[in-house]
Amino acid sequence: MRVSPETYYYRLDQRGTQVGAGSSAIDTTTTRLIATDFVRLAMPWGKDTSRYQARSEARFTRALSLQDFLLKVEGDLAPYLLRGVVQGEGKSRTLQVTTETLKRHPAASEYDIAGLVFVPTTAPLPLMLGKEPKTGSTLQIGIFDPVSRSIRNSTLRIEKDSLFMLTDSASLDSASGRWVKAHQDTVRGWQISGGVPMSEMWVDASGRMIAATAPSGISVLRTAFEIAFENWRLDQSPLPPAHTAATPAPTRR
Repeated sequence: MRVSPETYYYRLDQRGTQVGAGSSAIDTTTTRLIATDFVRLAMPWGKDTSRYQARSEARFTRALSLQDFLLKVEGDLAPYLLRGVVQGEGKSRTLQVTTETLKRHPAASEYDIAGLVFVPTTAPLPLMLGKEPKTGSTLQIGIFDPVSRSIRNSTLRIEKDSLFMLTDSASLDSASGRWVKAHQDTVRGWQISGGVPMSEMWVDASGRMIAATAPSGISVLRTAFEIAFENWRLDQSPLPPAHTAATPAPTRR
């Protein structure tokens, strides 16, 4: 499978208002693939706003076999750190997961692995890269759910395809002081169902997310870095200090 290194940026909205920004990057070396995801949110909660950020990194072989992952969550939520490492070979593999939280001893769990296992954001990759995308195509994989700390055996399916007009560059509007779209590109997307973390999820031919809707009602759309992160930064006060060192927003590539 050929995976091209690329970084994409996303605007997160709820009921028409931006509530966050995110990025998703894939880097490749001669021996492995590294998927890095970052999200920063400021969610209204009654009269208050709940802020948090999460950063994850997962490493795979070039054949998309998971080697290890790290997920760090901090902010107003109780911060925690998840570490996962795959041990063994062939059908005798296990995924060992350690959860680290403040003032508690690390908790460890172990899961048997029968086939391919992915973290949620990388789950569509093998379905889209294995062969030419086609409506009705399916693939059985395992997806590690960091919320429930479990592996779900899922059957991913391509439901339909559509065209998207995506902003890929931005310019600064001198009148408003905000970034606006400078150029758009047409990208074909495919809707994926069956175990993906979103209630609706569209990906491109490489399996990278284009748009999605979360069960919470948050919508996600790929856009330019400035529109995702810079415009939102103009509207936000700095993230309050967390119990662990803050993770900076991703720099533009």
